[in-house]
Parts: sequence; structure tokens; C-alpha cells
Amino acid sequence: MLKVLMPVVIAHVVVLVLLVVVIRRILSAHTTRAIEQVRQVETEVRKKEEGLRRQIEEHERDLTQKKQEAEAQLQRQKEEAEREVGRLREQITAEAKRQGEQILEQAKRNEASLRQQLTQEAEEKAVDYAGQTFQLVVSEKLSAAINQVFTDELLDALEQVDSTSLTVEGDQAQFVTSHPLTPAQRERLEQVIEEKFGVNLKVAEIVKPEVLGGMVLKLGSMEIDGTMRARIQEAIGEVKKSTRT
Repeated sequence: MLKVLMPVVIAHVVVLVLLVVVIRRILSAHTTRAIEQVRQVETEVRKKEEGLRRQIEEHERDLTQKKQEAEAQLQRQKEEAEREVGRLREQITAEAKRQGEQILEQAKRNEASLRQQLTQEAEEKAVDYAGQTFQLVVSEKLSAAINQVFTDELLDALEQVDSTSLTVEGDQAQFVTSHPLTPAQRERLEQVIEEKFGVNLKVAEIVKPEVLGGMVLKLGSMEIDGTMRARIQEAIGEVKKSTRT
């Protein structure tokens, strides 16, 4: 019995061993292929990781470069804006200064013009007050005597005028006086005009008491003011000059 079973057992053991060997070979082949596949997958993964890493690095470099370029452009724009603001500030300051100087200059001119106007008005009022005072305190007889003296002085001065440097234009002589001329004064005036200027003019007389005394003589474009009012005005001007000094 044992002898009969022994070959069967050995056969089974051999078959089992063969199966084990075959299975091991199969498993080994599969394992090798699997390991190879895993290695290929790992290699591909590493390649993909390397590619991704390079892409990430490239993107980071691009991002860094773009960031630097943006910062540089922003800095340039900021500097340009600051320069523009500086130019505008200087322009506005210069314009404001120019306008301020113009306003100040205009104010000075206005002040000078107003001062001159007020001074002139004050002088005119002073002359008016002096004339009114003269008329109040001086009698008509004394006023006529003063007018006589002033008129004679003007005629004396007219006789001393160098007529060679003067030209009388027009055909009429006009004089303004505070009192009517006497016939002798009129005759003397006409004689002086004819002798000095070689013309025979019609003499027009205008009486204005406000000139106080003397007369204003107009020969064409030439005018000679020998009135008391003019002398009072000159005196006020001299007093004003003396007060300044």
C-alpha cells in the first residue's frame, strides 16, 4: 500500500514544486513588470514635477520681472508727477507773484493818482477859500486898485517878452480880467500886441471876478496868466514844497 501511494505522493510533490516554481516565475515576472511600470511612472512623475517646477520658476521669474517693471514704471510716474506738481507749483507761484506785483503796482498808481487828485482838489479849495476870503476882507475900491497894479505888471512883462521866439496864431486876442479894462489899459494892450507880434488882433474882453485881480491873456495858442488867483495857487505850491523839506 505504501509502495503504491509513494509514487503518487512524489508525483504530487513534484507537481506542487513545479507549480510553486511556475507561480514564483509568474509572480516574479509580474513583479518585475510592475516595478518597471512603477519606475516608469515615477520617472514620468519626476519629469512632470521638474516641468512643473520649471514652469513655476519661470512664472515666478516673469512675475518678479513684471513686478519690478511695474514698480519701476510706478516710480517713474511718481517722479514725473512730482516734477509736474513742482512745475505747476512754480508756475502758480510765479503767476500769483506776478499778479500780486501787478495789483500792488496798480494800487500804488491808484494811490499816487488819488493822492494827486486829492492834493489838486485841496489846492483848488485852498485857492477858492483864499479868493473868498480876499473878496470878503478887501473892498471893491481896493480890489480895483490891486487889479490895476496886476494888469500894469502883466503889460510891463508883455513888453519885455522876446517876440522873435513866439508866433501868434489866430486873428483874435482874448483876455479874462476881474474888472473891466480902462480905455488906457486897452489901448496899451492893443499897442503892445501890434508892436511885439506885428499883428492887428481883435481884443475880446471877459470879466470874471473870481480871478480876483490881473488878467489872463490869450494870443492865439499862447496864454499868459497874470491873475492874483494864479499867484495864490503858486504861493500854495511853494508853501507845500517848503513843508516837505
